[in-house]
Amino acid sequence: MKLYYTPKSHYARKVRILIDALDLPVALVDIQDVTGQSAQLFADNPMMKVPTLTDGEVAVFESDHIAQYLVRRFDTEDRFQVLTTDPHQLNLRAVMNGVMAAEVEVILAERTGLDTQGVKRFDKHREVVNQGMGWLESNAGLLAEQPTYNGFHLVSLWEHLVLYGQYSLDYPSLNRRYQQLTQLDFVAQSSPL
Repeated sequence: MKLYYTPKSHYARKVRILIDALDLPVALVDIQDVTGQSAQLFADNPMMKVPTLTDGEVAVFESDHIAQYLVRRFDTEDRFQVLTTDPHQLNLRAVMNGVMAAEVEVILAERTGLDTQGVKRFDKHREVVNQGMGWLESNAGLLAEQPTYNGFHLVSLWEHLVLYGQYSLDYPSLNRRYQQLTQLDFVAQSSPL
């Protein structure tokens, strides 16, 4: 198996944590340039995004789908609650994914040289990050004390926000949970920080 990724991708990071937690033999392929415009660079992913997992002739696009694929194949007990159907846990995941997507939109626009300040679309993305993080802080009690895939999301999201430094991280409950999770060897070993 191969995971096509970049070291700073928070989407790939949550999958890498799961791979390390399950101790799976997955080769990492750093595509290096997320601005590349060839699907081949992304393991024939037509969306030209990371991560992409290849397993023989099978390709799986999108981080949460990759996690589900890996768990169904290698962790039928679902120790990290990847396959949860609990609406509260799914809402946590949805908000974290939304915050991640909004942050990336602003970062990528600015990388192309756009001045995103005062542009309604990007102002909304920034507000999604702020409101989403506030919601997560208010609902931090939903994050389990034991390691879960939602915890892996939190670690990935938090570290990406730290890397790019565009937002205040005054969220003590989320920070406490992040600090706890990063003490785990299988979480720490793929940190981009």
